[in-house]
Amino acid sequence: MSPGSSATLTKDAAAFRWEDMVGNSRLLDIRDLVTRFYTEDGVVRAVDGNSLHLDAGETLGIVGESGSGKTVTALSIMGLIENPGRIDSGSILFRGEELLDKTPQEMQEVRGRDIAMVFQDPMNSLNPTLTVGEQVDRVLRFHTSLAREKRKRRIVELLQQVEIPEPAKRVGNYPHQLSGGMRQRVLIAMAMSCNPTVLILDEPTTALDVTIEAQIFELVDKLKTHFGMGIILITHDLAVVANSADRVVVMYAGRIVEEAPVIDLYEDPLHPYTRGLLNSIPQLDQERQERLPSIPGEVPELITLPEGCNFSPRCKYAVEKCMHDDPPLVSVAPGRKVACWKVGELIE
Repeated sequence: MSPGSSATLTKDAAAFRWEDMVGNSRLLDIRDLVTRFYTEDGVVRAVDGNSLHLDAGETLGIVGESGSGKTVTALSIMGLIENPGRIDSGSILFRGEELLDKTPQEMQEVRGRDIAMVFQDPMNSLNPTLTVGEQVDRVLRFHTSLAREKRKRRIVELLQQVEIPEPAKRVGNYPHQLSGGMRQRVLIAMAMSCNPTVLILDEPTTALDVTIEAQIFELVDKLKTHFGMGIILITHDLAVVANSADRVVVMYAGRIVEEAPVIDLYEDPLHPYTRGLLNSIPQLDQERQERLPSIPGEVPELITLPEGCNFSPRCKYAVEKCMHDDPPLVSVAPGRKVACWKVGELIE
């Protein structure tokens, strides 16, 4: 549709209906998202028709093994899917505005200003040839009109907010001069530089010890409370989200298989895959076992997914229907959704 008054009225009307439906709390609403990669070996179904949402002040955990589609979901939100990948269908609404309709230039303005992402591996995410201050300054120059001196003060303020000691001195440090935990804090400072509405953390504590990990999550929680952001926390480890997330989405082979409030998920996991993940976590209050239980088999290749339920080849509850028909993600209780033909029997 070419620009004009009728298009503007249509968009305004859509925004009005959105506010009526969810008020001001709904930040992201993703519907039936399909993201695929078209390779020489075949089509990789990385994200296969998923729907999820994020509210203000909420931390949403997205959990699953490598190859489940967690990071590709985040990159789809950020508009960073590159060839041979593409978003084939679906909708990504940010405060009621369709991100998939935006041009690359418009998405550049959204990234960092409205939606920011902290990528995996802080050492490789930072430029080794630039100081910490220079790298934060680049974000501020792109997204703000602050004068040089104000940007300098803002950089020190940001490093102070993420609890880096002696922030005025650290501005001139290069990444290799900082510890892993401090580098991660720098990335968070860069992401927070324009006070984004949504912050996406992709495996934010990879390669950090448990003490630093706890500090990072405590910091993120403080920032969320202070700025009223919505946070998406991506991880392969259910234990990581136990004390950080309000709600959890579990993904397997490109699809969401379970969604629940974090307490409900831990106390009563419903999908066989979720149960397998939780059973593989060591419990301090249990007697030591010779070997922790594991999920048999391997995650399927996303090019050659099995017929029916993707998890059926590894599932001890699978029946004939599971091998041929893909179960939809259905609501089984307030705030709880599961994609499993046997869920009625698994609910105790």
